[in-house]
Parts: sequence; structure tokens; C-alpha cells
Amino acid sequence: MLKEQGMAEHNYNWQRFWCLRGSSDVRVSEDGYLWGPGAYNPNIVTFEQIMHVPCLALLGEPGIGKSRTLEREFDVLDAALEGSEDRAVFLNLRSYGSEDRLVRALFESTEFTNWTGGSHRLHLFLDSLDECLLRIDTVAAILIDELKKYSVERLSLRVACRTAEYPDLLNSGLKKLWDEENYKVYELLQLRCEDVATSSHRNCSNS
Repeated sequence: MLKEQGMAEHNYNWQRFWCLRGSSDVRVSEDGYLWGPGAYNPNIVTFEQIMHVPCLALLGEPGIGKSRTLEREFDVLDAALEGSEDRAVFLNLRSYGSEDRLVRALFESTEFTNWTGGSHRLHLFLDSLDECLLRIDTVAAILIDELKKYSVERLSLRVACRTAEYPDLLNSGLKKLWDEENYKVYELLQLRCEDVATSSHRNCSNS
């Protein structure tokens, strides 16, 4: 397991939900809280329900909780992998301001090189793509060009980014590398009122 040093620890027990990008049937309350899951929102899913997809783009609006959610899901997976040969890597891309440094930290890392020479599955979590784009505007091209060098059959990739900043180049490149069946784009949804109530004692009897 590789987890970037300095990554904040959070203990959130909120159940977060996702929907396919472009879904127009997600229902929320008058206060803006997510309904469901259930009859009101039959198409929303948990990360557990989509984690089998080899390549996931995980999008969301600013401040909605993408990083915290991704960190938590990484921790859950990393714990589940204990005792197996599979490995998980978490890299926060906002820390990188040069192409060379990013390539060294990711594609020349011990975990990645061990994966290329092994037979196990690597679960690669890349957070804050949008922040990295502010410093390295070629980051999408770098990721695609480097990933093209390897077989991705044993690679599970999760890339988190703000919805509006997700590059078309990365979208089309990942779709080509993994194909449409193995590549999906999901958006993180609002919290349910009952989730907020756990920390603010809000009355959610009407939602």
C-alpha cells in the first residue's frame, strides 16, 4: 500500500451516492438534499456497487466532498486487500507542478514498477486532477501517453476531478484504453438530510 504522506485523516460515516454523468432523473428535496435510495432515486449507487468497473472517472462540484470520499473508499479497499497480492496506491495530484516530478512519483514509483513486472492487480487512485491542471496543463496527455505503454488488464484506475474541469482528452483516451464497457464516468451527489443530521442534529422528519 502507498498512501501519500500528509493526507488528512477524516472519520466520516456518511453514505455517499453516485450517478452516471448526465443523469437527469436524480431527485432532491426542496432544501436540496438527496432523496433515497429507493423508489425516488432508483438509479443512484454506492461506490461499492461500481468498484468492479476497472476504470472510473469520479466527478463532482467544488466542495461536495470528492477528496474525503475518495480517501475513505481507498482506506476501505486498502484494508480489504491486506493479506492479498493486490496493491493500492493513492496520489494527490495537486502536489505536483512539473511533468517530470509527476512521472517519477507515479510511473517510476516502486508500487507501479512492481506491478508492471508482476501478475497482481494495482488499484490506482488519483485525486485532484483539476488542481493539477492549473500547474501542468498537459497532465491529461501525460497520463494517456504513459498508460498506453502498459497493458491495463490488471489496472483499476480511479480519477477524481471537478465536473467542469474534466478534460475531453482524458475522457476519450481512457475510454479507448479500457473500452466503453470497462470505463464509466460518475458524479458524486449531494448528501441526504439524514447524513447532515448526524453532525448537526437537524430535524429531517420531512425528508
